[in-house]
Amino acid sequence: MKFLLPLLVLATATTFAMETNKAPASLPGSAWKVTALAEETLLADHPITFGFDAEGNISGNASCNQFGGTCTVEGNTVKIGPLRSTRRACEPDIMQQERKFLALLAAVTTWEIGADGALVLRSEGGEIRAEKAPDTPAN
Repeated sequence: MKFLLPLLVLATATTFAMETNKAPASLPGSAWKVTALAEETLLADHPITFGFDAEGNISGNASCNQFGGTCTVEGNTVKIGPLRSTRRACEPDIMQQERKFLALLAAVTTWEIGADGALVLRSEGGEIRAEKAPDTPAN
């Protein structure tokens, strides 16, 4: 019986450590549509969408190009990247929106889901706010 408690503590700690490298339970399998990008007006005809899979990856559409990368979460801190994307060219305003989004996404350090259900990703450069988009595939 003396050995059972330390074994249980070790198993719990190991499970927790393994799970912190994946997206939290509220993100795997979820899809999001960006509603605010560092206080800039979004182009309505070129939405930004992204989703998380169960393995801790992120992927989506950054306005013009598809992108993907890894996502490591520990508590409310997050590291996204390195990111990769396709190299399609679009109109300058679309490309500007995409560059801003990908730069902010790569710099994200914290996340939270607000009382309204919105996902907020924060970096020193500003926030990315997104609403749950259940019909949007995670790519």
